[in-house]
Amino acid sequence: MIPLKDQELIRQKFAAELIAPVKIDYFTERESALTVPGRKPCVYCKPTREMLQELSALSDRISLRVHVFEEAAEERAKFGMERIPGTVLRGAGTGPNANGPSFKFYGMPGGTEFPSFLESIVDISRGEVLLSKESVKELKKIRDETLLRVFVTPTCGYCPQMMRLAYQLSLANPKVRAEVIEVNEFPELGERYGVRAVPLTVVADKVAIPGAAQESVLVEQLLKAGEAETGTPRSEGGPTSAVSPEQPPPAQRGEQRPSGLIIP
Repeated sequence: MIPLKDQELIRQKFAAELIAPVKIDYFTERESALTVPGRKPCVYCKPTREMLQELSALSDRISLRVHVFEEAAEERAKFGMERIPGTVLRGAGTGPNANGPSFKFYGMPGGTEFPSFLESIVDISRGEVLLSKESVKELKKIRDETLLRVFVTPTCGYCPQMMRLAYQLSLANPKVRAEVIEVNEFPELGERYGVRAVPLTVVADKVAIPGAAQESVLVEQLLKAGEAETGTPRSEGGPTSAVSPEQPPPAQRGEQRPSGLIIP
């Protein structure tokens, strides 16, 4: 799955940069040669599993646990996993009931997302927060769990920075529950949230921020999400990559989508 030349480079990177152990929990379907009528097969489950197995073999600081989604009700509940393929990255001493951060990725982290996935493994191993001091200070004000979703595609040039930023926000305050979703693998979610271009960042299912947004914009919206009423974001989104050639009419600032999201 990962070319041998790249495996050696990744091995060297992990040897030089990983400090503390990292646990990977992967949720998938049970492999079977039988086709179940009425059940859609998970196309990317097997290649994602193979990729994670290869990655975990490149460092003794990385451990991988594979869960069959239908048979792992307790683990699904603990990690809040809702779909497959689904991956959780966490520190060895952290978990769903602990105070440490955990990162979720739904889909196969390939293409432009793969380097950021590697960097996120390093970030969680080192516990290294790369945000500004002001952002870290503001994020400490968040007391309630807040869901932060980032929709991406493997060909988007702007998505990796939003993926890593979401995980960095979670690293700074684990109350921020970061999920990255490969939208091509979950078209029903793309429809629900009206994703026509990526990256699209959704804060607490209240506000949708298009494009490569600034760190300060996400921090501001995360803080607002905890308030009784969420105001319309004042800043504009950043550049995006199209998901499909068919584009919706331009959204106006403050316009509310049928999903209930507010467009900055």
